[in-house]
Amino acid sequence: MKDQLANSKKKISIFFICLLLIFSLLPFNGFAEETDGEEEAATTAETTAEEEAATDTEATDENAGDTAADEEEGEVEYYPITATKKVTENANLELYIDEKSGNIRLVNKKSGYEWLGSPLVPTSTLANNKKFMDSPVHITTTDGSSISQTYTLKETGNKLEYTDIENGIRVDFELVEEKLRFAVEYTLTDDGFIVRVPDDSIKEEGTVRLISLEVLPFFNSADEQLDEGAVFLPDGSGALMKVRKVHPKYYNSYSEPVYGPDHTFLEQLGEVLASGFTIGDAPKEEIALPVYGIYQAGKGFLAILTEGEETANINATPAGVRNIPIYRAGPEFVYRSQDVVFIGSSGRIPLFQGKRTEADREVKFILLEDEEAHYVGMAHAYREYLQETAGLEKVTENTTPLHVLLVGGILREEIVGSTFIDMTTFEQAKEIIEKYADAGVESLKITFKGWTKDGLYGNQPEHKAERKLGGKKKLEDLAEFAKKQGVDLYLDANYVRPFNESKGLKPTKDAVRSIDREVTESPNYHVSSRLGNVDQVFYLMRPDHAEEYAKDEIEKYQDLGVSGVHLSYMADMLYSDQNPKHLYTRAQTKESWVKTISLFREKIGKVSVDYGHAYALGHVDEINQIPMDSSHFVILDETVPFYQIVIHGLVPYSGQPSNLRNDSKVELLRMIEYGATPSFELTYKSTDNLKRTMEDRLFSSTFDFWFDRSVEEYNRFKEIHELTKGQLIVGHEQVQNKVYVTTYENGTQVIVNYNRSPKSVDGSVIKALDYEVRKGERR
Repeated sequence: MKDQLANSKKKISIFFICLLLIFSLLPFNGFAEETDGEEEAATTAETTAEEEAATDTEATDENAGDTAADEEEGEVEYYPITATKKVTENANLELYIDEKSGNIRLVNKKSGYEWLGSPLVPTSTLANNKKFMDSPVHITTTDGSSISQTYTLKETGNKLEYTDIENGIRVDFELVEEKLRFAVEYTLTDDGFIVRVPDDSIKEEGTVRLISLEVLPFFNSADEQLDEGAVFLPDGSGALMKVRKVHPKYYNSYSEPVYGPDHTFLEQLGEVLASGFTIGDAPKEEIALPVYGIYQAGKGFLAILTEGEETANINATPAGVRNIPIYRAGPEFVYRSQDVVFIGSSGRIPLFQGKRTEADREVKFILLEDEEAHYVGMAHAYREYLQETAGLEKVTENTTPLHVLLVGGILREEIVGSTFIDMTTFEQAKEIIEKYADAGVESLKITFKGWTKDGLYGNQPEHKAERKLGGKKKLEDLAEFAKKQGVDLYLDANYVRPFNESKGLKPTKDAVRSIDREVTESPNYHVSSRLGNVDQVFYLMRPDHAEEYAKDEIEKYQDLGVSGVHLSYMADMLYSDQNPKHLYTRAQTKESWVKTISLFREKIGKVSVDYGHAYALGHVDEINQIPMDSSHFVILDETVPFYQIVIHGLVPYSGQPSNLRNDSKVELLRMIEYGATPSFELTYKSTDNLKRTMEDRLFSSTFDFWFDRSVEEYNRFKEIHELTKGQLIVGHEQVQNKVYVTTYENGTQVIVNYNRSPKSVDGSVIKALDYEVRKGERR
C-alpha cells in the first residue's frame, strides 16, 4: 500500500514538472503591428490588479482593529487637507490644488461645502494606501510582457509641473521609470469643474506603452462609517451601490465599458477558448449614458464623460477592497485594448493594439447639494445638460401610443434548400390595424421587421420588399392605408449587422476586421451554454460603408411613403475597425451612426432606435426596448429609473415587448413605475410556424392570442398616461420595502407595490403586486 502511495506521489510530481516545462515554452504576448509596420516585442505574464493591490497594501488585522477601536472611542486623528493653494474662483466656487500631488479641492463660497479629490483618512492609514488615495491619476501600462498598474505618487522620483490656464490650472505629470508623460487640466465652471487630458500631452518615450488613465478615482468618495449615501452607476436603467457600515466582504469592483463592449475584440465579449470558440458573458445590461456620481451627507456630484467616452470604462469600488473603507468611482480612459489571436500550433497569444487611440478625454463635474445630492438630482442635472447640448425639448403627446412590432417573414432550412415562411403579409398588417382601430386604440405605432427579401435574416444591408409578403406595391398600399388611419408605420432597416449568408454584401470588402486582420464574425450565443452558435453568425459592417448603403436607400423609403425608419443596432452597438488600411475608432463609428440617424430623420420624417445610447438623444423620435433593469451584480444594491427620469416628457420610449416577459406581473409594474408605454412583438400566423428557423426568441407571438390582452394592457396604460404624458419626472423614492413612488411635475404620483401582501401608503392600501395613481392638482 505504501509503495503504491509513493508511486502515485512520484507520478503527480512528474506531471506537475511537465506542466511547468510546457508553460515555460508558451509563446509571448505583445503589441499589434502599428500602421507604419513597426512591431513590438511579445512576452508573457500579466500582473493583475488584485496582485498589485496586495503588493502595495500588506495590511494586518491588527492595524484594522486598532483603527476601528479608535473610531469607536472618538479619538481618531485625521491627516490635514493638503489642497490649500487657491488656483481660481468665480461667483460660486473656489478651486484649490495640492502642489505636491496635483489633486484638487472645490469649495462652495456660499454654503461652505467642500468636495475633496482625495478623502480625509485617519493617520493610522497605511502609507501606500494614503499615496494611492491621494494620487489624482491611476495608470495602467504594458511593456509588451506584462500589464502594470501604478499611480502618480507611487514612485518618489515622479515629477509634476504646473501651468496656469484660463479659469484653471494644468498639471504635467512625468513617470520617470516608465518614461511616460501626460497632462491633466482643471477648469472651474459655474456649476463645478471640467477635467481634461489633452491627447497631445501624452508622450511615450521608452518601451512602456499606455493602456489607460483613471482620473480623480477618489473624488468626493464616500466613507462607510457614515452609513448613508450611495454610488450611482448607469448600469442599464441605473443602479446604486449603497454606502453601508456593515456589509459583506467585497473582492471585486465594477468596471464596465461605456456603450457596451467593442465587438471587434473577442475578449470583451467573454472567455475565448480557441479560434472561433468563445463563451459569451452572462446576459447583462450596458452603460447607455456616460455618467456616474456619488452622494453622501447632503453633498454629491454628477460626472459626465463629454469627450473620449467611446473608449472609456466607468469603475466603482466598494469599501473594503484593498483594505480601504471608502466607496469610490471614476472614469478610466482606455488608450489600448487587448485581444487574443491563435496562430497555428502556437495556441493563445495575447496582443495589444500597437497604435493608441488618439483623442482628447474630458469629464464635466456638476456639484450637487442638499436635496439635489441624490440620484434624482443627478438625473435632473443630466437632463438639463442634454437640453442645453443635445437640443432635447418637451414633446407634445395628445394620445397614448401602443407599439406593435410585426414580424414579416423568415427562411426555414429544409433537408434540401429552404422555405420562406410568411408570418405577416402586408395585407394582414392592414387587417391588424383595422382591428386595433375598432377596439378603440387611438394611437398605433407599427414597426415592420423582416419585410425585405428573404425576411429577417435576408439580403441586408440592401432592403427590397419581399415579393411573397406582397411586394413593393402592397407595401405602398399599406403605408398609404396606415397614414389614412393615423398610424405611424416604421420599416426596420439593418445596415450594421447582416447575416453571414446574406447576398447583399461582400465580407472582405464591407466587414470590419479584428486585431488579427481577419474579418470579424459576430455570433449569437446559445442561451444555455453561452457558446457561440455557429449557425447564427453575422458580420459587422464597416461604418463608412454602412453609411453609404443607408444613404443610397433614402429615396426608396421616400417613395414607399412610410412614416419613419427603425435603424437597428445604431443605438445599441458600437465597435471599431482594426484593419490597418482604414482604422476606424469607436468615436468615428459613433459619428457615422449619428450622421445616418440625422439624415434619415431629415429626409424620411421619423427615426426610432433600440436601447438608446446617449449619442442618439436629440436625433431620434422614440426609443424602443429602453433598459428597464440593471445587471444585478453582487455589489449593486438597487435598480433605479435614472434613464427614464432623464428623458420622460422629452423622448417617448417603450420597454421590452409585453408578450415576451419573464415575470408578467413584476415587469408590468416596472413599466408603470418607470413611465414606459406598452409594446408587443406579434405575428399574424401562429408561432408554431417559426420552428426550425433562426427566430428562437419569439416563444409566443400569435396576434389572435395576444390581441385582447394587448388592448386590455393599452387601456390600463392609457388611464395613467393621460395624467403623465409630456410630464417630466421630478421625484422617485422607495417609501417602504418594495414600494416605490414616482412623482411627475404636475403632482401626479404613481405608487407601485411589488410585495405579495397589501401595503398602506399615506392612509391608502395598495394591493399586493398592484399600483395606485394619485392625480396631481398642478397643471
